[in-house]
Amino acid sequence: MIPSILFSFVFQDQIQERTECFQYGYFDNNNKPPPILVKHLHNDRITATAAQKLCLYKLFPIIFNDIIDQMPSYIVYQLLREILDLVLSQPFRKTWLPTLRELCKAFHQAMLDHFPNKVSPKIHFVSEYGEIINYFGPIVRQWCFRYESCHAYFKKLTMRTNNFKNIPKMLVTRYRLKQCLKFSSLSVTRLSQYTIGIKKVHNRCFNIPMKHVLLAHFGRVDFIHDFYQCRKLINGGIEYCQSAVYIIDLKPSHEQPIFAQIIFILKTNEKWWLLVDILDTEIYSEKLCAWKIQSIGRYSIIDPNEMKYFHKGLDIYVVNDQSYVSFTSRLTLYQ
Repeated sequence: MIPSILFSFVFQDQIQERTECFQYGYFDNNNKPPPILVKHLHNDRITATAAQKLCLYKLFPIIFNDIIDQMPSYIVYQLLREILDLVLSQPFRKTWLPTLRELCKAFHQAMLDHFPNKVSPKIHFVSEYGEIINYFGPIVRQWCFRYESCHAYFKKLTMRTNNFKNIPKMLVTRYRLKQCLKFSSLSVTRLSQYTIGIKKVHNRCFNIPMKHVLLAHFGRVDFIHDFYQCRKLINGGIEYCQSAVYIIDLKPSHEQPIFAQIIFILKTNEKWWLLVDILDTEIYSEKLCAWKIQSIGRYSIIDPNEMKYFHKGLDIYVVNDQSYVSFTSRLTLYQ
């Protein structure tokens, strides 16, 4: 609902063009929302799935980065974005509850100031997040996002098969056959890890700093014969892709995320490793709700089994010749 409200302040002749022409990254492209039409805004309803709306909501400041300064109601989005970052955080700290309560009050007041005719019961429920978390724990453990995603598959299957004699049996049979097909292509020993696009590594692929890091980690190696590379690695259900950005750690002082971009996924001695470029996290942009990053050529070797934070890959978006990554969650150091 919030993106549809905010679009009312965007130039409506640009909405469809921008949402169609915007280049989504590899990971966000799976949840690419359909084009936003003007008729959708008149009905205050955007036609998309929950995952597509969440993707649009996350990238809203980046898509419309040059005109959000002209939107007096943009404060509504910023407040809701801070609330969502706290609500989706894992683990959630009780010391954040006072901050969350103040944000919810400010968001409710901002809605009354900018959209007094659009305040629905769901808007009021936001003000109760602090008490709900205090009594029942993190809300992220109670949401139905993944259930709705799984349920959508069965709804589509029911409508497309046109078989209404024994729907439960048909759904179970089709789903089990799908699972058998998925796992039959994988051997038992490779269920937890498999690769896509394996090939030999050319010696000229590594620059001098990369070779120094490899020699320091593996000792004496032959850059021509000892390394294989792949384009994508699935390890423990986590997808690692070449050129994608991942959060590898948090700074202990203020829990600022440390980002790393995968340069190569290398295999040596029957084990896969990630050769990453540790990016310099410059600043968090309040306007774009994204982290500004920059490559400084600082390389490192990481074991994919030691990745413990936000596992999903992040896409890099360029705004005014600056690189940014965006995600909806607040991370905290494990204790």
